[in-house]
Amino acid sequence: MDEILPALTKREFEILGLLAEGFSAKEIALKVAIGHRTVETHIDAMRLKLRARNRTHMVAMAIASRLLVFPVFSLDDFPALYSQGLQGLESEFAALDCA
Repeated sequence: MDEILPALTKREFEILGLLAEGFSAKEIALKVAIGHRTVETHIDAMRLKLRARNRTHMVAMAIASRLLVFPVFSLDDFPALYSQGLQGLESEFAALDCA
């Protein structure tokens, strides 16, 4: 993952983010108002640019290389974590602007 990653277009980033959130190509097409075949073309282009084996690998590579950053959870969503002594995570989330 130390290689320089190829540049993705704004549309590719948009589609990659939606793909990472679990949307299908048809759902992404409806959200961004383009054809589902166009979405598939963008996905294939990104997969080739990132040299990923498949969509899952592409998303994993994007997250691992910090092209995409998603909070796994928000501490506000899981108040029980506070009672379990994980308050120290709050500062880490704050540093990422994810809290």
